[in-house]
Amino acid sequence: MKDSKYIFNTYFFCFLYLSWVFFIHACGSQYFTLFNTDVLLKYFNSFIIVFLLAYFILSYKVNKNIFLDGLLAVVFIIGYTYFQKSVLVFIFIIMCRDVPFSLIVKSFLLASLLGMLFILCTYALSLYPKSSLDLFREDGYYRYLLGYRFPTFLPNYYFHMVLGWVFLRKERIKLIEIISILVINVPIYQLTDTRAVFFLVILTCAAVMALKYGRVCYSTFILGRTFSFLTKYSFVIFAFIAIYFQYTYDSSIYWMASLNSAFSGRLFLGHMGFELYNITPFGNLVEFVTMLEVTGKNKFFYIDSAYVQLLLVYGVIIFSLILIAYTRIGYEIIKRNDKYFGLVLILLFAHSLTDPQLMSPEFNPFMMCLGYYGLARYKNNLFR
Repeated sequence: MKDSKYIFNTYFFCFLYLSWVFFIHACGSQYFTLFNTDVLLKYFNSFIIVFLLAYFILSYKVNKNIFLDGLLAVVFIIGYTYFQKSVLVFIFIIMCRDVPFSLIVKSFLLASLLGMLFILCTYALSLYPKSSLDLFREDGYYRYLLGYRFPTFLPNYYFHMVLGWVFLRKERIKLIEIISILVINVPIYQLTDTRAVFFLVILTCAAVMALKYGRVCYSTFILGRTFSFLTKYSFVIFAFIAIYFQYTYDSSIYWMASLNSAFSGRLFLGHMGFELYNITPFGNLVEFVTMLEVTGKNKFFYIDSAYVQLLLVYGVIIFSLILIAYTRIGYEIIKRNDKYFGLVLILLFAHSLTDPQLMSPEFNPFMMCLGYYGLARYKNNLFR
């Protein structure tokens, strides 16, 4: 039985994580038209860091993991001087391992649900003006923001919430839950016209049905071997595909130009990233220009592939550490026969081919998996 100090530390960490995810989620809304949300987020992050330090003092135990923790801290701090990304990402990852991972996913789902309700309610009440983002596609189709900065935000939040729900429910998931997920998916697609995520949610539900009712698992003769291979190596496979095609992109080659068009210019923008920035050990301070920042002088520049972003922004060392970590997690998943966990990671990595949310805490709770390394009890917490 766990003592009261452990229980307090666990729920204190989950509360901090929930608050952090909710606040970042809320900052992705149209409130940026009224407030400087970047400044607000900076102050809020400072507030969270103070409490995380208190959590560190209360819970950190000196053991044989300390050398690896220190080494990772040095790598990340050096990298931070290059890419200037929030140090909170690393702190949360390295300090989550005493907490059962299922509680972190539950905290994420609650934070996301509260964030959605907050944004949709304020949208319904028209509490802020619309941004100047042109929401009409070339075919004249209107894409609704629904209170978010971009029409793609809500569908991507929904997709990651579905993955979290599948991870938690596993074999207990019922047909009515799968039908409900599909029914909600339809109006989200109709309003936002985010096609890739719409089909990924359908694929997720179909795969869950196969696992549950088709009895597919890691021991199934043909499908099981393929499933096992993808569970271990899907990060490597999808990362290679994304990086190779964007690094070697040549608009003069017809099939590449056609593929680039099919993916809304993603190959061209990724290739531009490789031309503007070198592949370095510790990454680069990549200056993106989103659709909201486009002017006569600033041309749109954004890399959608999470793998290319990870390589260029965070650098080769952190990219390699994350690749190794997710591969080792895949081995653990197969050893414990947690097929729903494996399915979730495969779908997450497939989504990361064309979308950038892999290292975004407000979207993806499964980035926290990276912290469960070292002692056996930490690895056990990943499956609790």
